[in-house]
Amino acid sequence: MNDNSKEEIAKLKEVVNIEDVIGTYVELEYKLGGKCLGLCPFHDDSTPSMHVHTGKQIFKCFACNEGGDVIAFISKIKSCTFAEAVNLLRQEWCNGSTPPPQHIARREKAKAQKPPATPAQLAAMEAENVKFMRSMYGHHPALARIHEVKLDDPSWMDGNKYHPDCDGITQAYVDFEVSQAKSTVPSAFKAMRGRIVFPIRDENNRLVAFAGRTTQTITDENRSYTPKYVNSQTSDLYNKSRTLYGLHLAGEPIRTETFAFLTEGYKDTLAMVAAGFKNTVAQCGAAFTDDHAELLKRYTKRVAVLMDADERGREIAAAAITVLHRHGMQTSELLLPPGEDPDSLFRRIGKHAFRTIVAESQLTGHLQALKESTGVDPASLVSDNPLKSPEADEADIISTMQSDRPRLMAREQELQHQMRKLGSKRFLFGQGPERMQINTELMKLRSQLSEVSKQLNRPVVWYK
Repeated sequence: MNDNSKEEIAKLKEVVNIEDVIGTYVELEYKLGGKCLGLCPFHDDSTPSMHVHTGKQIFKCFACNEGGDVIAFISKIKSCTFAEAVNLLRQEWCNGSTPPPQHIARREKAKAQKPPATPAQLAAMEAENVKFMRSMYGHHPALARIHEVKLDDPSWMDGNKYHPDCDGITQAYVDFEVSQAKSTVPSAFKAMRGRIVFPIRDENNRLVAFAGRTTQTITDENRSYTPKYVNSQTSDLYNKSRTLYGLHLAGEPIRTETFAFLTEGYKDTLAMVAAGFKNTVAQCGAAFTDDHAELLKRYTKRVAVLMDADERGREIAAAAITVLHRHGMQTSELLLPPGEDPDSLFRRIGKHAFRTIVAESQLTGHLQALKESTGVDPASLVSDNPLKSPEADEADIISTMQSDRPRLMAREQELQHQMRKLGSKRFLFGQGPERMQINTELMKLRSQLSEVSKQLNRPVVWYK
């Protein structure tokens, strides 16, 4: 596929926030309603005449009529071609790192010229957010209109009930205060009209922003004017490059479990929480940054990166791991079946099977990280004495094992391999006796893995 195909260009514009890009060239004044104002750089502008609409991801100068998307802005300000602008955006804004030094310097200069918001102003911003949230479902989160939500994904709903494990996932959405915005909303939040709204709280539980997902099916034809997500603009209260979704609830579980799951999006985090992995956070639609790493480092030094199982997801995971390593953190990359993400997989196979898949991926990621850090493949450390098969009695297996870590790690790998084979076979059957037999064998293997983890003195949570 051509790098500049319609699909790739659409993905680029989803990842790159026009406000962030223009904000490195122009000092923007933030207004309500998802708009920013600034002096137009394309003519001699004495009063702010350029509008940047973060919801629609476009800019427009009402004095000189220049306008368009983020690619058009870069093409104009850099005096380059469309293709050159696309390449520049990819290089400088899609590599998972912080912006180039010249951008940082320009942004810091703009910040220095603008006085910080007072505590009273921050409180007023949050009060507006609270007012909007209450307008969706009343004064109590438990009243969220969860069962009225209808997304384009057919796996989201089955009639009027969530599918599968509707009770579990519905509770997660209630806990995270998700609802659907009405058709009439305050003007400051009109970009959210009719969308599924994910409230975003910072680590101190302040309601700082919202992300709104469209209920329409996104195609190449309507992608440009119907973005999948619209987000609150950057402000003194909210900066997505310094905010991790779900951290206000995940903080203590992360400390308890001694590691964090990092996912790609809001729905993925909710699926993980619904499955029992409460130590999960997500990026807020932006690249994983140094600020994200420093924030997460307050809670743990171990992160399991779990992104979508596609090419883009692998790129995002690699970029996040690079940043985490730069801050001295231990990482492992968890891999899901091809084409899946945590949300889609949870809804397709259900809670218990989903937990098994995550457990298998945790083992694979842990062993890979161990191999990369030591240069030794645990499988090469197995002695000539064969280990008993998974069908053998659990007590006999453990008793025949030596106490040294190499043999235990090799046993981990063997059990993981057996689970992966059974997991792949499991997808071929419905609810018949074959599937029940496979589930029984998987439970035995999980129990054996739990015993091995205890022998290695590792948190059992990695094998749940």
